[in-house]
Amino acid sequence: MTGSSADTSLPVPVRSLPEQTSLKLFQGFFDDAATFPPGLAPLETAVKDHVHRRANQFSGAVGPAVLKLEDLAQTQRIASTLHLEGRPITVSAVTPAGELQGALDAAERIRPQLELVSIELKTDPSDRDTWKRQIKEAASVTGIQVYIELTHEQIADSALDSLKGTDLRLKYRTGGLQQNLFPTPQQLAEVISQAVAAGIPFKLTAGLHEAVRYVNAATGFTHHGFLNIAIATDAARRGDDAERVAELLALSEPAAVAALGRASRGDWRESFISFGTCSVAEPAESLAALGLFPSGLA
Repeated sequence: MTGSSADTSLPVPVRSLPEQTSLKLFQGFFDDAATFPPGLAPLETAVKDHVHRRANQFSGAVGPAVLKLEDLAQTQRIASTLHLEGRPITVSAVTPAGELQGALDAAERIRPQLELVSIELKTDPSDRDTWKRQIKEAASVTGIQVYIELTHEQIADSALDSLKGTDLRLKYRTGGLQQNLFPTPQQLAEVISQAVAAGIPFKLTAGLHEAVRYVNAATGFTHHGFLNIAIATDAARRGDDAERVAELLALSEPAAVAALGRASRGDWRESFISFGTCSVAEPAESLAALGLFPSGLA
């Protein structure tokens, strides 16, 4: 994975959370998306690393392996050569628009080595009638959690109304390989505020490498901090307006963000479920540097 070049060496008054408190708060928070950009780990390496990581004492913080739908069959073949000790690899399938049934069919074929626990379904953002139909079809799925990936434009077009009152969850992109793929604090604040108000839990993906908002020295891109998002979600859950939520997303001083994170009761986890990362160790270590997570999640 490309290094973030974030300055985690800034003097931060570290008062660590108790280990059990931090492990409970971040349970299943780092979804293991090692094969996706910018990491692009080979599939076999990613699967073996994911299984190896299960022996780590902090492994409970790692969510499912996030894989392309088309890679599930090969992942099963790789897994069949490994010592899983009777524990299937939990996976989340990133599924192209229109291929929901294919993901559901795969759920049975990949057993017992793999267990499909969630589907991350893309939609066709260019056609409102089509994506509304795709969301309606996904709402009928039982037994597997479905996340619906939506763009900012879809959300502005009331797409969250189609998720409200269902078991569906939102997936939203917070970065990419170009700066224009990173939502502004104001845009992200609107999404968080609307999702919280509608009672829709969400997961995020792309660009979330560090706990605190920073500028990547290599690319010049400004990245959102996932701890900023946590405290901003807390604010939205308290009823603060989107302007205040955006202010918290824009904070870039580690000590200030860490203090707010340390003071939180953790209610934000009821809304902000997890995020995909191509290197689960990097974001975990950025939390550890702030005293909010034990060090050593490799």
